[in-house]
Order: sequence, then structure tokens, then C-alpha cells
Amino acid sequence: MKKIILSLAAVLAFALTSDAQTRKGTVLLGAGSQMSETEWTTLAITPKVGYFVQDGIAIGALINFQSDNTDKGAYELNNSVAEIGVFGRYYVSNNLFTEIALSSKSVSTEEHLPIWQFSQVYTDGIPQFDAAGDPVMAWQDIEEVVENSDKSLNFNLGLGYTIVWREHFAVEPFMNLVFMNGERKVYNSADRLVESHDLKGTDFNLGVNFSLFF
Repeated sequence: MKKIILSLAAVLAFALTSDAQTRKGTVLLGAGSQMSETEWTTLAITPKVGYFVQDGIAIGALINFQSDNTDKGAYELNNSVAEIGVFGRYYVSNNLFTEIALSSKSVSTEEHLPIWQFSQVYTDGIPQFDAAGDPVMAWQDIEEVVENSDKSLNFNLGLGYTIVWREHFAVEPFMNLVFMNGERKVYNSADRLVESHDLKGTDFNLGVNFSLFF
């Protein structure tokens, strides 16, 4: 019985230790891992830094720059993400918090696609000409690297729970709802032009924050 009481006391103390970490003057350094809706193994890491302006209330900035270059020999594919914004966090209780964020985000991806193009005919690398000396032209299936991109303004409304480990480190499971408004540009390989579409909607996500308080 004594062991059970001690165990319950330890769990309770573990759960309530975030009170000291959320006092005025505390600095928050965090990295949010947001799990993709389609692939739970895919994580989008967004670093953030905040400051508690008063007990239980923090404001700060988030910034996220990622790039991925794939060398295919004959061509290279570049993907990038750039996001910058601000956030505010309010602790409803010792551990439970709500968080809002406003950010501007740009996503760029490149693909290697076949393109139907009217161009000069080459045979073994040699340009072909007709009897009059004019280039021989024909519709041909060639390949090009094309870019698709998203640019949006995002409003994020979230709810999380702080679990403090060893005084300054915390694990914070959370869920959030993202409202987005922006533009999506997609390359139309058939018509050889870039199509622009409105990017509007909502996105629900689950994830985990890893935070330092000092």
C-alpha cells in the first residue's frame, strides 16, 4: 500500500512540475514535430523561441527553412520549405495550454517530367535539315525539370499538454487546426504553361513538441 501511495505521489509530482517552467521571465526553446496526414513517419520540424511575459503566457517566433537536393546525374531536383511567423501560448492550467500562431509559408518541389514539344529533330546528336536547308521540325516527347509551388498565410489554433522531464526539458503532445489561404502554382506539361489555383482550406494535425525551459 505504501508503495502504491508513493508511486501515485511521484506521478502527481511529475505531472505538475510545469508550473515553475511557465513563470514570468522564462525562455522557451522548442521544436515542433508535426506528423503528416498521409505518412505518419514523415515529420515536419519547426523550431520556435518564446518568452513568458507573465506567468503562464508566452509569445515568440517560429522559423523553418528546409532544402533537399537530389542529384540524378543528368539533372538535379530541388525541394524547399520556408516558413516564418509568430505564436502565443497560454497555460489554462499547470500543464494544459492553448497556442495560436500566424505564419507565412512557401513550399517548392521539382519534378522530372516528359514534355510534348515542337522542336528540331536530332539524330545521334546531329541536327537534321531538309533539302532547302531548313531545320526538320516535329512534335517530340522530351523531358524537363519543372517546378510546382505553394505560398500561403496560415493561422494555427492548437491545444497541447506539457510533460516536464528533469526540470528543464519537456515533451508536449499536441493537436492543431490550420486555416490556410494562398496560391498554388502547378506546371501543365501538356500545354507547357504554369497554372495558378487558389489554395484555401483547413488541415488537422497531431504531433509532439520538444521544449527547453530556462
